Amino acid sequence: MKVIRSLLTLIGALTVAGILAAAVLFFFAPALLHHEDQLEKADAIVVLGGHYYRPVYAADLYSQGYAPLVLSSKPVVNPEIEEVRNLGINFPYQWELFRDVLLQKGVPADKIQFFGEANISTLDEAEKLKAKLTPQIKSIILVTSPMHTRRAGIVFRETLPQNIKIIVVGTPYQKIPDKWWTNFRAAPFVVLEVAKTLYYEIGGDFRRSESNAN
Repeated sequence: MKVIRSLLTLIGALTVAGILAAAVLFFFAPALLHHEDQLEKADAIVVLGGHYYRPVYAADLYSQGYAPLVLSSKPVVNPEIEEVRNLGINFPYQWELFRDVLLQKGVPADKIQFFGEANISTLDEAEKLKAKLTPQIKSIILVTSPMHTRRAGIVFRETLPQNIKIIVVGTPYQKIPDKWWTNFRAAPFVVLEVAKTLYYEIGGDFRRSESNAN
């Protein structure tokens, strides 16, 4: 009887702890996902695929003299875009729009380079950037969205050589709303980012080669 009572007490305590943890995660998820470094000059600015505010801010940093080179990811192409292009409609790929943004904001064409082909995840981008980096690049400014900064920093620091200094910054053009669960743009991003972070922490992630195999 005592064993059963002790077991029920343990289950109850774990349930309460789980509820409290879920509540903290729900209300403070953006703060937990957001972790930036002190901005300083580096050898290159690295733009991750995704939101278009990222190349906008990368161009700002280039113009302010934070780095002499911009390295931009070539993310995977949505099959719907390929279908539209097959119809003869000139719908640009994301990396083409990133290039146009950088050029429009004053980054010279010879200072823009791309890494990877059809990068499908943050880990994919980190591994492709690792293969792209030259010995001259010893520090990078990693530009992404604010709520992606913590996971991006973890992934890149675990993937790139330890002698590469990584400065993670979030674009200031994407604001983090206090009541994120009421914002139709922020809510799905936060939920997905929490899921991706937890998935990575237990040893999982997405790679282009694995996606093709499946």
